[in-house]
Amino acid sequence: MKKYILASLFIFSAVLTQAQRMNPVNWSFQAVKKADKQYDVILTANVEAPWHIYSQFVKKGPIPTTIEFKTNPLVQIKGAAKELGKLEKSFDKNFDAEISYYSNKVQFVQSVTLKVASKTKL
Repeated sequence: MKKYILASLFIFSAVLTQAQRMNPVNWSFQAVKKADKQYDVILTANVEAPWHIYSQFVKKGPIPTTIEFKTNPLVQIKGAAKELGKLEKSFDKNFDAEISYYSNKVQFVQSVTLKVASKTKL
């Protein structure tokens, strides 16, 4: 009987461990040609409720979202990524600050210029 109880507990704990691996954000990526050698790289985040993503421009409080690209000698990054979506703001007593975040969906758009006409990775 003890073997069955121990086996049941082991299986149950394995299921609980598996259930904790959640990924509340699904990302998709695309590049849109704007002009010769100029592209917008669009990073789209679809966020499950009740989760959210903080803005890149949070001054006080939580760690802001950071967009980083690998260094590539063929690509010039132009400025900071723009945020497109419904920006929400609320006071968070845990941080004692007003925070900015996105729920449901947000796009980060980064303008890039290719230094030479070729296929490359960011």
